[in-house]
Amino acid sequence: MGISHNIRCRHCGHTFTRNYGVGGSGQGTMYCILCGRAQLVDFSGGWGWEPTCECDGTFEADAMGRCPKCCAMLTKDDINPNEPSLPWD
Repeated sequence: MGISHNIRCRHCGHTFTRNYGVGGSGQGTMYCILCGRAQLVDFSGGWGWEPTCECDGTFEADAMGRCPKCCAMLTKDDINPNEPSLPWD
């Protein structure tokens, strides 16, 4: 089960919700720790994806990706502490 976070970009102030981790279907999105590129991952069929990004970074569950409005790299500081993080499936 993944976690749905309410994000507020500290660079431009844009607010949005993003799901992190793997849902019950076995699919999820991981982000590169260096460039923020998104990679859709289907874990239901086994480990069939490349964990290394073309920028030589790695796709990791803890990476936050980029803001969809200004493209700034996000960090955990962008998670809105006043909004609950909820599980998603």
